[in-house]
Amino acid sequence: MLQLNTANLYKVLQDFYTLTNIRIVIFDAEFRELLAYPRERERFCHMLRQTPEGEAGCYVSDKSGCLKCAKNRQPVIYKCHAGLTEAVAPIMDKDGVLAYVMFGQIILKENCEETRSNIKRRYPELAREADSIPVKSQRELSAAATVLQAITAYVMTNRWVVPNQSVFIREIDRYVEEHLSENITVRDICAAFRIGRTRLYELSADYLGCGLAEYIRRQRIVHAQRMLTVTDMSVTDIAFATGFADYNHFSRIFRQIAGMSAREYRKKQ
Repeated sequence: MLQLNTANLYKVLQDFYTLTNIRIVIFDAEFRELLAYPRERERFCHMLRQTPEGEAGCYVSDKSGCLKCAKNRQPVIYKCHAGLTEAVAPIMDKDGVLAYVMFGQIILKENCEETRSNIKRRYPELAREADSIPVKSQRELSAAATVLQAITAYVMTNRWVVPNQSVFIREIDRYVEEHLSENITVRDICAAFRIGRTRLYELSADYLGCGLAEYIRRQRIVHAQRMLTVTDMSVTDIAFATGFADYNHFSRIFRQIAGMSAREYRKKQ
């Protein structure tokens, strides 16, 4: 649920690659790839991800690196499950991590032969692809990591990655509509949006103008009003269809929000 200045971000990623010849990627806070340059992965990584085990290993490596840099609030350099070196830095606002910028996957020049031999031993079917993995010195790696950190600061200063209020509200509305007759819990929404409870409450406070539970109640009443207008359903059936297990509770909430009873509302339409 981010708003990206895609054109400017892509230009920065492209410039980074031109300088370093290292692929660079932006992930969202749920570790989903948003932008990359080049778009295609290195041949070795592409082939490795074709197996379920390889894909799972890459995802766990990406997630682990991102979580570590989020905890430290600064870039980290680490080795992925295949033994390649990567670096990741957080893009943050006052509320926490919005996204991550990662570069890789490379082999360090100082132990190139050992690393390449280990990779070929573990993945003999990818021996040819292993020979094409970029090799960089420790000095080049450190310099690229410094540039990476500068990129994150530049991105935040120019607000090229920001939370998207309209997307968040639209997604909440869509979820409520799809689960209108159900008992919607915070846990359910967190699982659906793949965000933590704290982050969900922060977004709700920033963008909804009220608490999450109150917003969901209001949306249920909005749908109830529409049903009262365009259907012949009984008020009791509408109460159940909009997620109220108790008719009296529905009546109380409807009057509180609409300023009149459901039957009075229907008569006015």
